[in-house]
Amino acid sequence: MTDSLLDNAFSVIARRVISEGALLSHWELTGGVSAQVHALEISCPPIDHKRVVVRRHGSAAWKPLPGDVTTTEYQLLSTLHKAGLPVPEPLLLDTSRELLPSPFFVMAMVDGTTTISKQNLQSALCQIANFLAHIHRLDLGSLDLPLLQQREDPIQGALDYLPGDSQWDSIREVVSRYTMRSADESLLHGDYWPGNILWDGRELAAVIDWEDAAIGSSISDLAMCRAELDVQFGDRAVQSFTKSYLAAHPIDVSDLPLWEVYVGSAALATLHDWGLPPAIESVRRERTSLFVARAVHDLVHSQ
Repeated sequence: MTDSLLDNAFSVIARRVISEGALLSHWELTGGVSAQVHALEISCPPIDHKRVVVRRHGSAAWKPLPGDVTTTEYQLLSTLHKAGLPVPEPLLLDTSRELLPSPFFVMAMVDGTTTISKQNLQSALCQIANFLAHIHRLDLGSLDLPLLQQREDPIQGALDYLPGDSQWDSIREVVSRYTMRSADESLLHGDYWPGNILWDGRELAAVIDWEDAAIGSSISDLAMCRAELDVQFGDRAVQSFTKSYLAAHPIDVSDLPLWEVYVGSAALATLHDWGLPPAIESVRRERTSLFVARAVHDLVHSQ
């Protein structure tokens, strides 16, 4: 879209969010690899202004999304916000493609940062763990959830992403013969890592980007978060987070090594598509490779 068409579209959206409001400004935010995200500043009589976020999904070649992902994420945020969880408040859903070329929803902007200081790391790890345990403990039958996808099979997922060369044949054989031991069904965030958590000072302000939410084993989210924490903060942070999580949500984690082989190998296979600067990609690749190596060791010795 041209800048003028985008200005006009955002002006209409501003008036739909606040009937007497007017668009003051807008700017693009970082939305990850599969979404376009813009912030709007709207005049809001009788107070000064209000900031909202317009979120549009788009599929990357390596990460296809369901056609109804926008509606699903909006409905899920509505349910979670009504339940009192720290997620952005959804304000407006539009699937008509009349204003913008793809469906979008509008949500309240949550002020915060994804940066975690060293001084606040232990407190942050505990809060990250407690939020994840909270959503995994939710009673699925009592929530008005949209239709969510089932989390993929980690055995097939690992086989899809593990390297195909002969030195990995024995690991692929271990994975293919693996029998799952945990069968819990939980609400999953699907992309739970520090980049999707906003902080207001020392307090967790909001968890964002729920497009990958699914139903499945809580170990899936646990494994993904452990992988990301290991890359950013190291093994001591991983163990501290895991201890807090299991204290709040004691579950059988026998399948954790398999899930970690899966999420780690998937990250390595797609890392180049994330659009990271080469130096950061190199560090991530090295640390994730070590994470996968430890997971493979644990998986082999769990048999």
